[in-house]
Amino acid sequence: MEIIRDQGESDPVWYYRRGYSMWYLDGREEESETALLKAKELAKEGEPVAEWCDELLEMIEDWRNNDESEEDSEEVDYNPEVYTKEEMDLVEAHIAAHFGKYDNVYHELVSPDIHVDICVIEPTPERNYYTLVTIGMGAHRMNVPEELRDNKLNRAEVLFTLPPDWDINNEDEKWYWPLRWLKILARLPVEQDTWLAYGHTVPSGGPLAENNEFCCVMMTMPYHFGQESAACQMPDGDEINFYQVIPLYESEMNFKIANSAEKLENLFPDDFDMVVDVNRANVVEN
Repeated sequence: MEIIRDQGESDPVWYYRRGYSMWYLDGREEESETALLKAKELAKEGEPVAEWCDELLEMIEDWRNNDESEEDSEEVDYNPEVYTKEEMDLVEAHIAAHFGKYDNVYHELVSPDIHVDICVIEPTPERNYYTLVTIGMGAHRMNVPEELRDNKLNRAEVLFTLPPDWDINNEDEKWYWPLRWLKILARLPVEQDTWLAYGHTVPSGGPLAENNEFCCVMMTMPYHFGQESAACQMPDGDEINFYQVIPLYESEMNFKIANSAEKLENLFPDDFDMVVDVNRANVVEN
């Protein structure tokens, strides 16, 4: 990081990465904190780097409180749930076979509970859209209601499809929100001891970004990738379920809650491919 200091002096990501590096060097915690606070100061509103800094600053604060309370205490040990190597090989092969081959992966840097990466599958002539798929959410077994525990619904990954002109590497929130929501959904079952499956909706409390009026996301099936794409068999008999995520308007969410996900889906036109369109018509009001 020092080699590129001149280029990074006004870059919040440079300061974040410096802070991240310092955190893992003995005795450099204060320097880490200083760099992270500088990154937050430089970050523009809505930039995800500020959220990354908050996560790491929380880890530093946990370490500091732990160190002060017990002289011989150990540092906070983050031990995220992860796939076994055999499971990971099967999930990676499933994604490549059914959603598309990928070379680009957004790797997570801080993983306090589960480790969630995002596979980026480029548009092709056959599937002219980006496909973003989480990999790591399914290492956690969700708290499925007892009456459904025989249905193999306790493990899942989630995906978005985005138009080919989506600025996939832009961290402005109007482009970044699908990645953010994949992370939110992946961690929601861990943080709230709950589960996600087909038809579940998660409200956002406001527009997903400044350029759209969506206020919610819904889990649906990856219909356009074929029936076999929906589940990956694990060696122990478990299944990793794959759910496509679509954004909804408030009236669509209310219709789904009052009726069902199936009835809402029936309102969408036959050619609806579930690729995100921030200007699509509201199917309940039209």
